[in-house]
Parts: sequence; structure tokens; C-alpha cells
Amino acid sequence: MSSNATPTTTTAPPLISTPTNPQPPLPPPQTFDILPPLHALLSRLEPSLNVYTPDTSAALPPGNAAHTPVTSASALPTSAPQQLEYKDAAVAAQFLKSRIRKALAELGGLADMERGVEEQEEEIRGLEDKIQRQRDVLARLAVLAEEKDVEMGG
Repeated sequence: MSSNATPTTTTAPPLISTPTNPQPPLPPPQTFDILPPLHALLSRLEPSLNVYTPDTSAALPPGNAAHTPVTSASALPTSAPQQLEYKDAAVAAQFLKSRIRKALAELGGLADMERGVEEQEEEIRGLEDKIQRQRDVLARLAVLAEEKDVEMGG
């Protein structure tokens, strides 16, 4: 140490902390993928609403021949799903309802799901403060190591 440096003692928090209770594994992403089955169910309810007809009147040059509207039906497979009557929708939706219940149950089993946004933001601020303190300790250690290296003639 140089003669003008004053020794300081600080108690630094441990740089690596081990979790006291390990988190359970996350459920597979397929658990929460309900949009494709929902779309399939809704498209069976009213197939006539699935036809997309863009407004091409402004894009046609003058004097152009009659234009056939483009529909999304051309992109659909030839075996379109069977139309579903509204009275049968509840029965057809049972599969989707069971998937949603399963996803909700999986979410309920995750840790800290009962915490609010404010609690999570407070924890984030605390963790950011902890990271800053650890960076400060590392910077001080780097300065001390550099001073030590200079004293030793390295």
C-alpha cells in the first residue's frame, strides 16, 4: 500500500447466492397455446366470416377488366372444417375449456403468482441496488489489486 492510501474495511455481500428454495420447472409452452384451437373452433361457427376480401378498387388501374376478389379460402386446405351450429358450440368447446383450466392450474402452481406489480417492482429495485453495490465492491477490489501490483513492481 502506498503511504497516502488509507485502509478501508467493508463488508461486501456475497457475490454468488444460492437459492433457498429452487423454483419448480416451468410448464411446457404448449400448455398455454390455446389460440390455434380457439381459431379452429370459431372458424367452424361461421365460415362465411373467414373470407378476407381486400379493397382493391383503389389499386386497380383505369380500364382494367373485372377483378376477382382474393379470399383467404384459396390458402385453406381443400378439406374445410365442418360447419358447427351455435347450439353445439358448448360441447365442441369442452376441449378448449379443459386446456384453459389446465393452463390456469399450472400458473397457480408457480411461485410468487400472488404477488402484485408493486411488490415485484420493489424487488427489482432492491436487486438493482444489490447489483450496483456488488459492482462498486468489484471496482474497489480492482483498484486495490492495481495498487498492490504497482507496489510489487509488476
